[in-house]
Formats: sequence, C-alpha cells, structure tokens
Amino acid sequence: MRQMVVQEPGQEELRKERKLFQQHKFSAVIAQLEPKIMYFRESFEFFYMLGVSCLYLGDIGGAQDYLTRAATLRSDAPELLTAQAAMYLRRGDTAQAVDTYLEVLEFEPQNKVAKRAMTFIRKNGDISTISQWVSNGKIKRFYPDTGFYFPVMPVIWTCAVALLIFFSVLLGRYISSNKPQRADLSHLELSGEEKRNPIDVKGGIHNLILTSSEITNSHDKAIDYFQKHRDNAAIVEINRVLNSNASSAIKSKMLDLQAFVQEPDFETVKDNAQDNYTYAQVSETPYLYQDCWVVWSGRVANVVEDEYQYMCDFVIGYETMSRIDGIVSLVVDKPTRIDPERPLQILGRIDFVGTKIVLHGKTVYQPIQGELK
Repeated sequence: MRQMVVQEPGQEELRKERKLFQQHKFSAVIAQLEPKIMYFRESFEFFYMLGVSCLYLGDIGGAQDYLTRAATLRSDAPELLTAQAAMYLRRGDTAQAVDTYLEVLEFEPQNKVAKRAMTFIRKNGDISTISQWVSNGKIKRFYPDTGFYFPVMPVIWTCAVALLIFFSVLLGRYISSNKPQRADLSHLELSGEEKRNPIDVKGGIHNLILTSSEITNSHDKAIDYFQKHRDNAAIVEINRVLNSNASSAIKSKMLDLQAFVQEPDFETVKDNAQDNYTYAQVSETPYLYQDCWVVWSGRVANVVEDEYQYMCDFVIGYETMSRIDGIVSLVVDKPTRIDPERPLQILGRIDFVGTKIVLHGKTVYQPIQGELK
C-alpha cells in the first residue's frame, strides 16, 4: 500500500502574506492567515509567521501556540529558535533563553539578534530590567528579523518627489522656516462673521453654555492641539464645542477637524501622557471625552467571548487588588487572549451607552510580572 505524503504548500501561495510580514503589518498577516489554517497545516512558514506576528503584537498566548506548532514541523530552524528564545526572555527565564541563543549561534555564528540578546542578558539580565523592557517595547530588539522588503515603486516615487522638492527649494518656490504643519486646515479657520457671532441664536438645550470668546478659544485650541499631534486634547475641545451653544457653522468645522484624527498606539499615548485621561476625569464630564483614546490598567471579570468578540467588565486600578478606581464595559471586536488572573493594560477608545462608559479595546498588554509599571 502506497504511503500518502502531505507536502508543504508552495512558497508562492504565501507571497502576499510574506510581503505584509516583512512590512510589519502583523494584524493584516494574522487576519489573512488564520482562516487558512487547515490548508497550511503542514507549512512551517505559515505557523512561524503567525507566531512571530502574535509576538510583535503582544499576544503571547497566540505566539506560544503557533510557534509550538511550527517547532513540530522544523524544530532546528534558527529563526524559530530566535523567536522561542525571545519568549523565554520575556518570561524572565534567562537560563533557557541563553541555551536557546547558543543553539542559534551554532547554526548561525554571526546571528546579530542572538549576539545582542546575549550581551543584554549578561549585563542587564535581572527580572526588573526585563520587565521594564517588556513594558516599554524595547524587548522587540530581540525579536526575530522579519526579512527585508524593498518597495521599488514607492521608493522611485519618493525619490522623484524628493528631487522635485529639492529643486523647488533651490528655485525659491518653496520657502518655509517653520515646522511643517500636520495638515492644511485653512478651510477650518473662522470667518469674520463666525468670529463676531459664534453663538447659536436659535437657543436650545446644551450640556455647556459658553461665552463667545470661550467658543472661539476652544475652536482655535482644537486646531492647535491637532497640529501638535495631541489628538486627545483636540477631541476634548471638539467635544466642548459640539456640546455647547456654538453656532452650527462652527460645529460643522469641528466635525470636519474630527475626521482628521488618527488612531494611536501605546507609544503615541505614552508620548502625550498628559492627555491620557483618568477614569475620574472621564466620569466627571463624560461628554467631553467621547472618542478619546486612553491606556488604562486593571483586571478583567465576568468575561463573555466567542469567535468574533471579547466582552467583560474591566476593573480599573485593580492591578494589586487593593483599590478600584472604577468599572467599565470592555469590548474587543476580535478573539482575544486575556489571563483573568493577571493585571493588564488596555488601549481603547471611549464610548458611551446611555451614561455608561464603554471601552472599545484595540490593543491588550499583559506583563510577565504581576505588577504594571
């Protein structure tokens, strides 16, 4: 009887996903690959890309699952060993990490990631420093290299545009001594009529009653904050105007500005820590913080999840189980692995159902230790 041989799918079949992987578009890689698990069940590269993508996004449970499967297909691949070593290092298991990095160097004596990680462990391998590097993202220096992608056409266009700008500067057609603004918002400036009459003369019920100068000041602040990349602060001023007795023309311009606001990541929020509003601030005047993005710490409870969504009560400030700042509903519109026994940080967008705060989670981070810093 002839034995059936299951062949690994060809390289060409993963070309699109490999390109996304090299571009560090890890969420797109996961979205593209996970529905194809049955077809690629014998593909090392498939499970390796899924595992490393989860690792970069902080989904450690997913990374462990996919990398374990990849190891059953090709356990001695240097890139896989590098990923496994990074997992050990994240957990603070430096002995196992060193053993694994040494194994990498046996296959690839010039492996820069392994050498860099060994130097780090030798000089700064204490659990406190490792936890800090996990928290601030520096640990990614020891994650596997995803390969090199050279976007030929974008580079050609970029060079062409750069040359055009360069010669324009030489010819005096582009002169600017100030830092370039984020966007041209000249169409959102107030006209003379709008400055003279910023209040809605029709009256009505509003959350805020502002003076003329307060309305125009909030309008100007919103634009200024946006240009300074302080999107949360801009949203607060936008909401202040939208909930006030401002004229419909000014409110319309604030809605136009709101369309320019971008979704942040953990680093963006940390760069503007003064705009990472607390639960106390949000609960005091909720309407001002609609659509703001925050990073809050705590623990989850009363979890309800399925293959499409994760929902729970998020107990804010309960990291050490000694105090509770507040409880909000957390909704993540994708399958999410969260250990309810450990504290975590959530990057999410503030929304409301009636007067109840709802946090729409974008990114979840759980540290290797029991405390969040």
